[in-house]
Amino acid sequence: MTAASRLSPRHLASLIAILAVAAFLLLVPAASPMPRAASVIVLSIALWATGWLPQWLTALVFFTLCTVAGVAETGTIFAGFASAATWLVFSGLVIGAAIQHTGLGTRLAQRVGPHLAGSYAGAVAGVVALGVAMAFVMPSGMGRIVLMVPILVTLADQLGYNEGRPGRTGLILGGMMGTFLPTYAILPANVPNNVLMGASEAVLGAPPTYSAYLWLHFPVLGLLKALLLIVVMLRLYPDHDPNPVERQATTPSLERPARCLALLLVLAVALWASDAWHGISPAWIGLAAALVCLFPGSGLMKDKPLQSLNIEPLFYVAGIVSLGALAYQSGLGERVAHVLLTALPLEGAGDTLTFGLLGGLAMALGTFLTLPGVPAVLTPLAPEIATITGWSPEAVTMTQVVGFSTILLPYQAPPLVVGLLAARLSLRTGARVCLIMAGLSLVLLWPLDYLWWQLLDRI
Repeated sequence: MTAASRLSPRHLASLIAILAVAAFLLLVPAASPMPRAASVIVLSIALWATGWLPQWLTALVFFTLCTVAGVAETGTIFAGFASAATWLVFSGLVIGAAIQHTGLGTRLAQRVGPHLAGSYAGAVAGVVALGVAMAFVMPSGMGRIVLMVPILVTLADQLGYNEGRPGRTGLILGGMMGTFLPTYAILPANVPNNVLMGASEAVLGAPPTYSAYLWLHFPVLGLLKALLLIVVMLRLYPDHDPNPVERQATTPSLERPARCLALLLVLAVALWASDAWHGISPAWIGLAAALVCLFPGSGLMKDKPLQSLNIEPLFYVAGIVSLGALAYQSGLGERVAHVLLTALPLEGAGDTLTFGLLGGLAMALGTFLTLPGVPAVLTPLAPEIATITGWSPEAVTMTQVVGFSTILLPYQAPPLVVGLLAARLSLRTGARVCLIMAGLSLVLLWPLDYLWWQLLDRI
């Protein structure tokens, strides 16, 4: 049997698509830079969205095609490896492994478990609330995901939700989604929010303030979305009330490695929460903590610790960040935004239609540029859109949050994919929740958010 005959139909279709793009790039070198970049970007997004190839393999395909065909400068192609997000993933993987190795995750779950053991609904609500609460003190979505996943997995075990139980998926996925989907309403809690803040300062002269941003977005896109998420998780993954694993009457004290790791994490979280004061990126704080865990003799990791790490998420995040950089540097993102903007009937539209169209524009761009690329492309267009609509540039800019907080598929948000891979949940499971939440947001939350904006006289 030949190697080709062993390929599944999906793998064969993926291979044909890769070879077709490679042929275009190599046989038509005179093509302008934008179509060349577009061919690689569309291919990569299609493979990530369908999941026909592993995410890390698609990232390697992206890097290979770009470098072999000279699609862009090396600094742009490999921008993901210079990104703070990528190194935050690495540090999170190390910290997560240390939490499991030292038993700290088990002890934390034993402390939290009794408070969630009353009912399954209470447990799901508790992990979602925990995820939202962490966003107020930990400014990195990626950092929160990689820190929470090992604790959520252990918590599911402690509450008696073993492999294959719907309740296990409900708890783990609920905690991950809780610390991500509603937290776009908190200014420094995710990368797109921070990009929006920087772009607003550059284009409009001043960034949004923390309190004004929170008051505008959190009541609907934060609080109501968290409550909606709890309902969705309970409907999708119903299960019986917890049956906690019996514990010893007296809990033994933490061993030295677990105590050291706990102190290290307390210090890291304190530095993460105060990054506005000291100015050190959360990624470098995490990397410093990871170095402590990896240092020989620390007792926080296994021998040969890198062999025990699953580094697949590292390549995926580097690839997705590099793709966004390529879309931005090639001008493709701005071209797509202008085409969509021209097609939208904004001139003469009422406030209700304008709100929906601008939110939809940001949501649509998020499927192409990934979420951090949306504010980088749309914010410079805010004065132009404001002239067309009659809105203020600040109001136009804030509609982006409505759009990029509505995630259609996990590949748009690297932290979600990292969390799914770390928890060994399928991307299809994550996509199902994202699509349902997006549909409910469009039908329920967007109209409520529009009414909230009117109440605040922001439109």
